[in-house]
Amino acid sequence: MLDLGLRLELARWRRAGRTARLWWRDDDAAGGSAALDRLLQASRAVGAPLTLAVVPAGDMAGLSARLAHAPLVSVAQHGVDHRNRRSGRAAGEFPHDWTLEEVEISLRCGWSLMRGAPRAERVFVPPWNDVHPQLEAALAACGYAGWSVNGALGAAGPLPRADVHLDLLRWRGGARFRGRGRFLRTLTAELRRRRRAGLWTAPIGLLTHHLAHDEPAWTFLEAFLRWTARRADMTWLALPELLGEAAPAD
Repeated sequence: MLDLGLRLELARWRRAGRTARLWWRDDDAAGGSAALDRLLQASRAVGAPLTLAVVPAGDMAGLSARLAHAPLVSVAQHGVDHRNRRSGRAAGEFPHDWTLEEVEISLRCGWSLMRGAPRAERVFVPPWNDVHPQLEAALAACGYAGWSVNGALGAAGPLPRADVHLDLLRWRGGARFRGRGRFLRTLTAELRRRRRAGLWTAPIGLLTHHLAHDEPAWTFLEAFLRWTARRADMTWLALPELLGEAAPAD
């Protein structure tokens, strides 16, 4: 699994007495499937906590039944219905001219379908990583515990934010595995920028899309999870842990 750059970077972390902290988000869940079962098995096999970003639509009862006995899985809200309401190239659920009140109403309708899911956390994951100008204020007004988008390091704002940084797939020309070399180089770069910024505890987010995985993506994901589980210089965090760390002290 190691390439030279990653081996050297992890050695720097060990010399500093630091442990890299990882978390895992999988997007677009909308009911049970063989792909979801394989994802849950991959998590269970190594004890890696998983955040499943669920679209509040479709077979919610069937999905809840599958997750009832998956204690490592936390559930987040993946949008309000995953419909693109924008014109142009940049997709988004909320048109730019929607008011704060319109975004709030939509969020509350989506959450009303989510709250019965096992281990549901009031955390919002916008489809297409779209950040509407009113989104963060609307999330705060609706009582969300946090949100998750893409790529930030130490993002500051009124709500806790846990982002993802390592996309298993590449999307241009159709979804497919990003490739071992590209993935590990991105991981190395994320470790390096935390070390250089002194943000050792900032989690690195793995992003997967179980419904879009090809076989090379599955094979690499399962090997990557086994590899990290054996390492003393890496640890996996669950979403409730991340939210607990971000909660204000009494």
